[in-house]
Amino acid sequence: MNFIHYLTAESKVATGLIIAEKLFHTIEFNEPGYQTGREALDDCWKWLAGENVTGDYLYNYIDSGDYIDITEFDNDEENRLKQHAWYAVLDAVSYTIYQAYEKENVKIVPQAMESIDDDTLKTLGENAIESGLFNLESINNIKTYILENDSSGSKLKRPTSLIVKLL
Repeated sequence: MNFIHYLTAESKVATGLIIAEKLFHTIEFNEPGYQTGREALDDCWKWLAGENVTGDYLYNYIDSGDYIDITEFDNDEENRLKQHAWYAVLDAVSYTIYQAYEKENVKIVPQAMESIDDDTLKTLGENAIESGLFNLESINNIKTYILENDSSGSKLKRPTSLIVKLL
């Protein structure tokens, strides 16, 4: 995933979100946490689209006072494939928060965010491949999709679910 170093911040966020979307399909609608995970990904896409979503707002998805957050669902999951899905969502949301804080020029971030950087995306890609739900071809397809859409000069748009499945 060395190609990420040549991408814009927005394209990096989109890369992480696409990987997370591909793995999140293993979490079923009626499972605990599905709604929180879905809302977190949706709000990250909204941030990417330029909507009024702040880093602090997104941060509540990974560390909330009521313990209904991605980190808790990640820690409680026993199924290995679903753990990988939660890890992917956690990394993608964390990376989006990192970029949101950068854009907002936030100097002091929550402690959980201090270690988040571009290496988080590399880890996300490696974990996705390790899950067996993803392969190197998928990474290359995402790279091609991102590079084609990043070079258009317009804002990256959320890919449809069909496009995500094809990537």
